[in-house]
Formats: sequence, C-alpha cells, structure tokens
Amino acid sequence: MRLQIIPFNAGGHAAAGGPFAILRFPEPELPDVVYVEQLTSAIYLDKRDDVDHYAIAMERVCIDAEPPNHTQEILGKLLHEVGRLA
Repeated sequence: MRLQIIPFNAGGHAAAGGPFAILRFPEPELPDVVYVEQLTSAIYLDKRDDVDHYAIAMERVCIDAEPPNHTQEILGKLLHEVGRLA
C-alpha cells in the first residue's frame, strides 16, 4: 500500500467525484472490483468497462499526486502547522 497526497493548489483531479477503491485479488481467476462509498450506501462495480474507467482515474490521480517519497515530509509540515494553530 502507498499513500500519496494531492495538494489543494493542484486544483481538480480525476477522483474528485468521491472516494473509491480498486480491489485486486491474488487469484488470477478473480476479476478486479471497484468499491464506491457514498453517504448512505456503497456499491461494488464488476463490469469490465466500469473497472477500466476507475483504473484510468486511479492512474491519473497517482500521476498528478506528489510522489510517495514526499508523503512523510508533507504530513510532517501539516502537523507542524496544526500545532502552531492550537
């Protein structure tokens, strides 16, 4: 698992419509599934076209986000700023 951050100043991004996760399984016969969380429910999408659409969005977000090796530094700066405000 990796954690990447998209700064607010980056503007809109491919996943701005809401949270989702792509579930991948180690068994090759099990297809990928997209989990979409909503305010009062959640859905699982397993149609190939839907999964592909979300995979493209996830790829775009990963490209637009800061590299994973910057995450710790970004979070450290945010924690420092929050500490100054308290």
